[in-house]
Amino acid sequence: MEVPTSVREALGDKAALDMVPWLMRLIPIVAVSRDEFREVLSRLDRLETRMTSLEGEVKDVKLELQALRREMNERFDRMYERMLVQTRWLVGSIAVIGTIISILLAIGQIVR
Repeated sequence: MEVPTSVREALGDKAALDMVPWLMRLIPIVAVSRDEFREVLSRLDRLETRMTSLEGEVKDVKLELQALRREMNERFDRMYERMLVQTRWLVGSIAVIGTIISILLAIGQIVR
């Protein structure tokens, strides 16, 4: 194997020549074979496809939650309006009953 000139100039002839066998032993240990690389790429492609699918499902769930939130807000608004009307009727009824009782008590005082 030929050592590049820049490596020889930077390290010197002896270090450059010593480095070649060391690199030749190191490369098979740390390198990935083409088959392994292709297998990893295949797995990554499947993961990417799955992630795209999951992103679509998450968007659908978010849209459903927004629709549910809107529906619940509308229901609470209607319930609030009904409670407000019922409270007004209750206060009005209590006022009428109080007035009637006051009138009856006044009539009772006059008759006595």
